[in-house]
Amino acid sequence: MMKRIALAAGALFCVQALPIQAADLKDLPSQTKWMLSLDMKAAQASPMLSFVIDKIAPAKRQEAQTKLAAIKALFGIDLINDIDQLVIAGNGNAEKGGVAYVYGTFDVQRLSTILAGSKDFTTTQWGSFTVLGWNDDKQKYLSFARPGLAMLSNSQTALTDALDVLSGKKAGLAPDSAFKSAVSRSGQEVLTVQAVDVPSIIGEQPKAQALKQAQALSLRVCASQPDALTAELSVTAASDETALQIQQALMGIQALALLRSAEAPEQATLASLAKIGNQGRTVGVTLTLPKSVVEGVVRQREARLAAKAEAAAAAPTAAPAAAK
Repeated sequence: MMKRIALAAGALFCVQALPIQAADLKDLPSQTKWMLSLDMKAAQASPMLSFVIDKIAPAKRQEAQTKLAAIKALFGIDLINDIDQLVIAGNGNAEKGGVAYVYGTFDVQRLSTILAGSKDFTTTQWGSFTVLGWNDDKQKYLSFARPGLAMLSNSQTALTDALDVLSGKKAGLAPDSAFKSAVSRSGQEVLTVQAVDVPSIIGEQPKAQALKQAQALSLRVCASQPDALTAELSVTAASDETALQIQQALMGIQALALLRSAEAPEQATLASLAKIGNQGRTVGVTLTLPKSVVEGVVRQREARLAAKAEAAAAAPTAAPAAAK
């Protein structure tokens, strides 16, 4: 059975009739260096995303649906439909986390009551805001900052700093901030990831050391077409020469994926669709995923799994015959 606190954290979004709000630059700290924005409404409205979800392996899809149903049964909450937008923002090393801004509708009293029974539960005042704390393997802090907005973080300092921005005690992002496009909602962009001062964000993570050559990056997943998804990655380097090196590295990864088409056909298919180019200090990668490609990839995978299953089933029979 799932932990009570995991369910409780998921219960942020309830059916109480409160106005739905969206992220605003002035509400986010001026020192923000990275941001992830997920537009749940755009995702729900996309026929292509619905199609992709339907193609997920039945067992995995059923597992996810079971968990969502359990939360709804216990709390009377539909997490998918009650979330409007999720923004996670941080001003330092990504490993240290940031602050999650959850926009939607939620029942403050109900969730507060659930959290009150958690390990190491605390409640403190920070100006006009109430901060709830509890331990769920890691310490967590939550504040219902205003109607339609809940803020969550693993760091009490990060959360209180973010609350100071909302109260006007600290500066928020300027209207012309580089993150403007990350929080804007066109109804087509489903996911946006954006970062500046990239080397300070990735820290010492071994798998991300190649990104230390970048100054800024952005990733956008767009559902502007009913039968296709588009992903656009943009990496800005310190110089034209560094940008060229990044482009060559990405092209090398693409070539390697294509060479391994017999072993990993799905990855090779995606690599064949990627378009890599650069303009000055900026390297761009564009990938358009049509519905027909998704169908083809799914068929390939199902055929490969079926072949493996047949081979495994035939192995016990073949072994005695070989022994003779």
